[in-house]
Amino acid sequence: MLEHGGGLLRAAAEYGIPAGDWLDLSTGVNPNGWPVPPLSADSWLRLPQNHDGLEAAAAEYYGSGKLLAVAGSQPAIQLLPRLRAPCRVGMLALCYAEHPHHWQKRGHQLFRLSPDELAAGIDQLDVVLLCNPNNPTGDRFDAALLESWRQRLAARGGWLVVDEAFLDAAPEDSMLPHIGKPGLIVLRSIGKFFGLAGARAGRTSASRD
Repeated sequence: MLEHGGGLLRAAAEYGIPAGDWLDLSTGVNPNGWPVPPLSADSWLRLPQNHDGLEAAAAEYYGSGKLLAVAGSQPAIQLLPRLRAPCRVGMLALCYAEHPHHWQKRGHQLFRLSPDELAAGIDQLDVVLLCNPNNPTGDRFDAALLESWRQRLAARGGWLVVDEAFLDAAPEDSMLPHIGKPGLIVLRSIGKFFGLAGARAGRTSASRD
């Protein structure tokens, strides 16, 4: 993984300032976290189990049962570029750096574009990857526009990959209602909005085809 924030203990040691005296804005994690109840002691004495209520809770919250639990978005970000032969991938010039890093690492040809350039070049790309809203610029894309892009990409066997790690406050823009349609992959994470980054929990949604 790239260095992209969160190294608070190292910074505290380097500058001699206690970790509790820092205001860490580097990770984009909500500092007002979800009120987690105390965990029972036996929570630490067994492995995680299927059908423990996690899938049902996620399906209710996201409004979709077509969800694959992953250890945060990061494993999906690293894996997706391995699932296609080298191709033409478009993304915004400024975006979460892990995305271009892993696509380029797997030999894909990257095109780093402005929002207008990306919209104009859809038909010359095999994969379009967006963070919605974009990190770090805040650019937003409505679901109707993204659905039209998905249709054009899918007609040629292409993908639309949408990282919705920061979209919880605007669910009307989510592409999750379109899950099951060809060529759409949606990434979600609970860490940012709920302030539960230590849980390393996220969701990947896509068609089974």
